[in-house]
Amino acid sequence: MRQTATKRVSKGRGSRAGQGGFTFIELAIAIVVLLFGVVAVVELVPRALRNNTGTRQDTTSTIIAQRELEQMVLQPLNTFAFLDQDNNAINLGDPTTSGPAGSPLNSGDPSIDFTQSTVPGYSLTYVDPNDPQGATYDVRWSVSTTFNGASPIAKRFVIGVWRQGTYTQPVNLDTTVAK
Repeated sequence: MRQTATKRVSKGRGSRAGQGGFTFIELAIAIVVLLFGVVAVVELVPRALRNNTGTRQDTTSTIIAQRELEQMVLQPLNTFAFLDQDNNAINLGDPTTSGPAGSPLNSGDPSIDFTQSTVPGYSLTYVDPNDPQGATYDVRWSVSTTFNGASPIAKRFVIGVWRQGTYTQPVNLDTTVAK
């Protein structure tokens, strides 16, 4: 038997023809695109934290307002003052006159005007026990009583809560109770 030597020739060895790698320019473009994506995500984190804080403040304000409003609504119509569950003195209108009493409202809008001074008996300060920084909330309300003779027949409550020291909008709730 005779052996013959065969020479193997491998395709592409020793030459760059047919290779499909990245060039430096393609790599640079890919890095720039990736950096834009990373920067966009990094910018979203602080915005999400601010939005989360604002949402927490709005939720807390709403809970405080609902809690106080619920206690006011549960009072008989002929009750014009009581102590809430936190022992705050709460006034519920004027037993001698119809119309609004308490914190001033914004004109044309049933919402508390927080630019005005507080009215004694129609405001309180709530300190959030769940906030590690001890956030304080300004709670104000207005009560408008409707009489039939000497008997009250309806009361409209507008309560506003605003976290002090922030630029967020106050939360306002408005309800009416009638016989």
